[in-house]
Amino acid sequence: MTVRINTPLMGEVDVEQRDLIFFPRGLPGFEKMHRWVLAGEDDDCIKWLISADLGQITLPVADPALVDSNYSPSIPLEVLEELEIGRMEDALLVVILNIPRQEPWKGTANLLAPLVINPASRRGRQVVLFDERYSVYSPLISEKEVARIETEEADTTEEKGNN
Repeated sequence: MTVRINTPLMGEVDVEQRDLIFFPRGLPGFEKMHRWVLAGEDDDCIKWLISADLGQITLPVADPALVDSNYSPSIPLEVLEELEIGRMEDALLVVILNIPRQEPWKGTANLLAPLVINPASRRGRQVVLFDERYSVYSPLISEKEVARIETEEADTTEEKGNN
């Protein structure tokens, strides 16, 4: 069975029912939205988590290892049991990104609250960790790189002003 989702970002998207991910608790801030789909090409580093219940809600997500190669969250055992995940290696972890439209180089990832998904059962849950190593606002790129980009942006703006 196919589910049609109307999204402002991608237009109409047809998704097979079996490809939906069910979040029994919803996501924080979106508790009434339980059906989601992960969209994007396999080689895309950023994917889209689209609400099948309200297509206007589309969240950019990524593999947390792309943000922090040493990312090793301690997922509570009750979460793994609830999602019927025997080993962490069997879980899919993604983190929600915040990418400012005007300054995408200032993007951040929420490493403190990853989405844990059982790919076999298509069930998931966002888990808020109690781990001081991670932040809701983990930068996607280094401060040094941000400074370099901002310098280039300022130079470009100045050049346009002089023309």
